[in-house]
Amino acid sequence: MTPNPTSRRRSVRRSGITSVVAVAAVCAALVSGCTKADSDTTTGPAPTGALPDGAQIVKESAKTTQTLHNVHLKINVKNLPELPVESVSADVTNETQGSGAAMGDAKVKLTPESQFTEAKFLVVDKVLYTQAAGRYVPAGPAEKVYDPGVILDKDKGIANVIANIQNAKTQGREVIDGINTVKVSGTIDAAVIDPIVPRIGQNAGTMPITVWIKDTAPPASDSTKPSDAPSTGDGPNLVRAVVTKDQGEVTVGLSNWAKPVNIVKPAG
Repeated sequence: MTPNPTSRRRSVRRSGITSVVAVAAVCAALVSGCTKADSDTTTGPAPTGALPDGAQIVKESAKTTQTLHNVHLKINVKNLPELPVESVSADVTNETQGSGAAMGDAKVKLTPESQFTEAKFLVVDKVLYTQAAGRYVPAGPAEKVYDPGVILDKDKGIANVIANIQNAKTQGREVIDGINTVKVSGTIDAAVIDPIVPRIGQNAGTMPITVWIKDTAPPASDSTKPSDAPSTGDGPNLVRAVVTKDQGEVTVGLSNWAKPVNIVKPAG
């Protein structure tokens, strides 16, 4: 029997619709799969759950940071032109013979009266070297300009700052640079923060400070290890700190905790 043309058209139409639906379903699955894969590489929402006590997580972070020997430091200063530094990006270590050493890029005032200058720098044995004509040349005592090596000083570095945060209160969880953190607010005495950011403490008593600490359990205690065993880079590391003064603020960021840093004193 000869097929009905109308039935044939209906069959073709149904087949076409079915194909479109199938293609759409496949596309939706692909999009869904891509979206999930993409979301796995992004920061995503911070985990939920009971927040740790502010004073406790600050104490644990200070202890972890005190045994840190290598770190990458970033400092950005906003609306505080009286400070000698505007930005720093540097690797810092206290494993170098002598005192802390640092190497990277910075925007600083080489003298209090000068304008900010961008330069590649190196600090070894408290001497600041700046790069000129492809080599590092001495620029004077680092303490007269800025010494990032102080960040890992046990007595006046960032561990001391964390340990001296007052009125610490957890504010929630946030993802910072892809890292799950606990946000803690408090106050800091000007004399404590001043070695980290020179002259920020002038004409200041206490200042607001907010820190973001890696949301992780502290390393398990091990009585067989000395209390000053070097940090392995794990634990509640400080990820970011923001100190507010007047209408300005200073942001200090840390990363690459305990990753090896090799800084060599320039010859000559």
